[in-house]
Amino acid sequence: MRGVKRKSKPLFVVLIAVLTMSMFPGSTLAKPRQEEVKVWFSSENAPADRSWYDEPKEIKYKLDQQSSLKITKEKEINGTTIFVDPDRQYQEMLGVGTSLEESSIYNLSKMAPGKRKQALKDLFDPKKGIGMDVIRITIGTSDFTAQDAFYTYNDIPITETDYDLREFSIQRDIDLNIVSTLKEALKINPDIKIFASPWSPPAWMKTNKSLIGGKLEEGNTEVLAAYYRKFVQSYESQGIPIYAMTMQNEPLLEIDYPSMYMPPEQQRELAILLRNELDNHHLDTKLWTFDHNFSEARDYVSTVFEDEAAEESIDGIAFHDYAGDPKSMGEISRAYSDKTIHFTERSVWGTAGADRIAQYFRNGAASYNAWVTMLDSNINTHHWIGTPDPTMLIQNAENVNKYWKIPMYYMTGNYSKFVDRGAKRIDSNYGYKDSVTNVSFLNPDNSIVTVVINQTDKAQKFRVVSGGKQFAATLPAGTVGTYEWSRPSQQENNNLIENASFETGTLDQWTERNNGVSAHKADADEPFTGIYKLTHWHWDAYKQQSAQKVKNIPDGTYEASVWVRSGGGQNELRFFAKDYGGAKKVADIGSSPVTSYTQYKIDDIHVTSGQIEVGVCSDANAGNWAVFDRFELKKKRNKQVIC
Repeated sequence: MRGVKRKSKPLFVVLIAVLTMSMFPGSTLAKPRQEEVKVWFSSENAPADRSWYDEPKEIKYKLDQQSSLKITKEKEINGTTIFVDPDRQYQEMLGVGTSLEESSIYNLSKMAPGKRKQALKDLFDPKKGIGMDVIRITIGTSDFTAQDAFYTYNDIPITETDYDLREFSIQRDIDLNIVSTLKEALKINPDIKIFASPWSPPAWMKTNKSLIGGKLEEGNTEVLAAYYRKFVQSYESQGIPIYAMTMQNEPLLEIDYPSMYMPPEQQRELAILLRNELDNHHLDTKLWTFDHNFSEARDYVSTVFEDEAAEESIDGIAFHDYAGDPKSMGEISRAYSDKTIHFTERSVWGTAGADRIAQYFRNGAASYNAWVTMLDSNINTHHWIGTPDPTMLIQNAENVNKYWKIPMYYMTGNYSKFVDRGAKRIDSNYGYKDSVTNVSFLNPDNSIVTVVINQTDKAQKFRVVSGGKQFAATLPAGTVGTYEWSRPSQQENNNLIENASFETGTLDQWTERNNGVSAHKADADEPFTGIYKLTHWHWDAYKQQSAQKVKNIPDGTYEASVWVRSGGGQNELRFFAKDYGGAKKVADIGSSPVTSYTQYKIDDIHVTSGQIEVGVCSDANAGNWAVFDRFELKKKRNKQVIC
């Protein structure tokens, strides 16, 4: 430090240090810092319970940092094993966020400026808050508004038309503090990306001349495209860039609030016209199609993309989760791999909700957005047809400058605060809901983030294995843990099996033997890791062998392993190693069901022939099934003998 002189150490201190080093030759004055894993916990309490609107409750862990964990050499322990492979990378992450629809902004606007700023910092500040960096806004009004009358940006008498859009104005959004609140959020976190969704076009454009339900009148797609382009321009003129937009919120839903049915044929026409409008005005806003439930996604998206011009106009696909399974999103992600995937609407609660977010990411989503950020303790104010479950922040209706956070605020932070924009989701096995589940990411700074979820009522032990090293951990009941560590500079990968997890989507490198009918395939239904796995199944009785011969390997001692699930009932189900210079070795999987992925091993394979064949064999009855993933064949290291 400037102006401060360092004092010399007294001679006796130096002598003690020298004597200590002489007595303990292995010691040093400064020990190198060991590799560590940083850990943060968030816990659930009464998830989705509306009693959260009454008053705040105790939360055991609030994104609290725990003691760091040491990274050690790989060693088996009791509990679930999570394999993390940063070399197998998937989608690039856009971010995690929430909505600033008018209901939330109305409540925020009632607060004193300093209190409102604090609430926005809690949401969006990367250091002092949970660092959410994606905001969804509505184009005009939605069901979550405090206003008695729904509105758009071009409201005129329904007997009139305005095809030149002379009456277009976003002044209502300015008057209702939407624009100023977004500016304040961007000031807190300039990295925020804003995307927008319309609930309804102006009534005069629709068949029923109402914002509620109805359809777009034939011939009005062109003026609607211009309307949306003017929205983007108007917001950009306010200093608020619109990163992306969907073309209709929930296009298959007509309901008693602003909504509109938009069939896929009409949406693809709109996409082409809107893309041209944006391009012609030098606007780079991205277009996302669909914006509705998993259950209807496949047919809708495939119809939109039947038109090549529409397919080229659209950048991404948006999803909601009020019906269907996230696996549908994964299937569409693989079918349209050049499109980004976004989860744009649904709030979730508790560890089950944190796991649902993990499933969104594991099925290709580049972003996650919660829906409705702040209602008050009277559950006000909105026009939704139901009663909303608790919002991330709840305002005290009796004292508007006070608010509290529910556990999902912190659990969302387990993702948003640690997974950076530009991170890649990386491969890890999902785990089990009766122990722990997870999802993993590789940040641009080369840090690995694994979010682990314990949905059970007991603490769960597990280990994370990556690159030949591991850390062991215990996650308390009903808790989400974020684990962050630096990716090792050298990733150890000494598996000799090629296409070991079938991630080519094929059986390349694998051979088969059967009794006349092939009963094996690579498919994407519930793999252990990655996207694909090997399946043995046929509707008739069958005999099927799937194997790989590894040649030109050094003689020595090897071990082989595979992860297996089975419905049971087979006459024989075996994992084998042969043609290595010794007698065939077998791990008997047996005829009993294997309900969760279990690792089967063959150890001490003494190769003397420079080759080995490893595989699985089913002698099965009609309809029997077994699945296999993550085959491994590794040479065992000789233990060093000292003395």
